[in-house]
Amino acid sequence: MFHIMVLSIVWNGQHILIEIIYSDRRRSWAIEVKTTGEVLVRVPCAVSEKKVMEIAQSKAEWIAKQQVKFQTREKELRRYADGDMISFFGEQLIIARTAGPSRAEISGGYLNISIPDSFSPDDAEMIARDVVMLLYRRLGTTVLDAYVEKYAGLAGVIKPKLRMRLQKKKWGCCTPKNGIIINARVLLAPRIVAEYLVVHEIVHLRYPHHQKAYWSEVERLMPEYRKVEILLKDDGWKWEF
Repeated sequence: MFHIMVLSIVWNGQHILIEIIYSDRRRSWAIEVKTTGEVLVRVPCAVSEKKVMEIAQSKAEWIAKQQVKFQTREKELRRYADGDMISFFGEQLIIARTAGPSRAEISGGYLNISIPDSFSPDDAEMIARDVVMLLYRRLGTTVLDAYVEKYAGLAGVIKPKLRMRLQKKKWGCCTPKNGIIINARVLLAPRIVAEYLVVHEIVHLRYPHHQKAYWSEVERLMPEYRKVEILLKDDGWKWEF
């Protein structure tokens, strides 16, 4: 069981709201600052409110710096212009734009995009984004499905149905009917990140929580998962279509 409480700490005269999540399953505390600026403090139920405040206040400077870092990140609108670069599973591709039927393909280190020249520049960019996403999802699903089959076998679970969706926040989730959803944005990341997300969701089919048993199984399947977690937190905001 768990319950949630919202309190605040102070840094440089500014109040910072923190969400305290008490759980009787936790054995240690953890602080997370999300890219949205939200602050989550997860603690065992036995920890007193006074102790939680002491812990959070001791990390106030770090929390404030993390919030500033996320607030000052500027997400540039991707342009699919001739000569620009875009990544596919970590491989840098050069965009080659031509006039023609709306389509995209990858060939010899190039992402070839053709768009009818009858569209306005803004509409052409929107269509370019759509055809690239369709291509990435089609090619990427094949790659990810191979990981799903591999790790479902290693984890001893029935192979789930894989779907890819473009999502703003969640990198992945499980569905009620033995399925997993992976964020299509991961197709712009190094391949190891996509592999890890598959592992993360596959293990959730056995352990629908983030307790010790869950992380032990993740580590068994992917011993280097902690490095990928850091990569997700540091660079995940960059992977945008």
